[in-house]
Amino acid sequence: MKSFGAMLVIYGGFGPGFNFVRIALAFSIVFYHVLTNSGHWALAHGPVLWFLEYSLVPMFFALSGFLITGSAQRLSLENFLLNRALRIVPALAVDILVCAFIIGPAVTTLSLGDYFTDAGFYSYMLNIIGLVHFQLPGVFTDLPMPQVNGALWTIPWEINCYIVMSVLMLTRMVRRAEATVLLLAIFIVAGLAIEHFGPAETGDGIHVLFVGRGAQLITPFLCGVLAYQLRNRIPMTRLLFVVCLSIALAAMVLLDTNATESVASRLIVMPVLTYITIYAGLTRLPLPKIVEGGDYSYGVYLYHVPLIQLAILLGPPVLVGTALGIVVLTVLVSATVLCVAAGSWHLIEKPILSLRKRYSLAGRMIGHSGRSGLTSDQSGAKSKVEPQKAT
Repeated sequence: MKSFGAMLVIYGGFGPGFNFVRIALAFSIVFYHVLTNSGHWALAHGPVLWFLEYSLVPMFFALSGFLITGSAQRLSLENFLLNRALRIVPALAVDILVCAFIIGPAVTTLSLGDYFTDAGFYSYMLNIIGLVHFQLPGVFTDLPMPQVNGALWTIPWEINCYIVMSVLMLTRMVRRAEATVLLLAIFIVAGLAIEHFGPAETGDGIHVLFVGRGAQLITPFLCGVLAYQLRNRIPMTRLLFVVCLSIALAAMVLLDTNATESVASRLIVMPVLTYITIYAGLTRLPLPKIVEGGDYSYGVYLYHVPLIQLAILLGPPVLVGTALGIVVLTVLVSATVLCVAAGSWHLIEKPILSLRKRYSLAGRMIGHSGRSGLTSDQSGAKSKVEPQKAT
């Protein structure tokens, strides 16, 4: 019986389906945000479709946990954090600047003088360092979802996950599955207790950290970390995949949108979603040729909401609140964001990855001992059991 680890060995360290999974999740999120941003809030949170919000971003976090654990086990903490920063911040910064200096001035209802002197303009820049602000002054204020880029809400939670990983690295527990199990147990038990008492008793901040929508992302991340740590023990079988898929489908039908802030549901569903995600990533899946040129998923994530908002603002009224609008927006935004994401990859993200590779080579030349290690998610070709790319 093959394990996740055995499949990684067979495929040289990186599953052939991970790029497919990332792009499929990214465009599924595009569809979901078309619904929420075009006046179909009730539909998006109604039967069946509510599960998109519940599952898609957590699956991304499970994938991230699985992939970056290999890097965390190879690298020093400073090199790990540098790699993460170089992967995330440059493209994010460009997105923030494009929204603030191009899209914002083009569509704001304020004069340019008022726009550029408004405190909200400068607050929006804080997105670059993970302090999320959704509005620019006078921009998209009359739309069903009056935000520039609501997708950025996940950035602070991604940073939280890196903090957790840093703790595992500092305590030399990044290879110890029992440490991750303990963290998961503490997080779930604390969440159940805090959920029971409610925010009135525990305080809003604690409730958000352990129970809220964002807290939902910590669990699958840790499940992904644990899956990598136990990769040689977790069987990769079609039967187990079907069982997990059946549980996920049952949850989709039997639960509702309230599960998004239910700690108990995460205890069952998040490990299931993690297995589905990694199984798919270690399976040969047909990647469309149009997205074979690179990892466009991050660019899709960064730009799809501003493009949805622009299409709604500039397009005909039929785009809001109609079935035709859902179809037109999904097709139009998907095609447009793919082009923008390709530009982000080839002009920003890929060159930064090249810098990471050169830094990695320099590190290996300076220090030949294991301490310098491999300093890039993509530089570990010598290892046959660790994935070499991260989201």
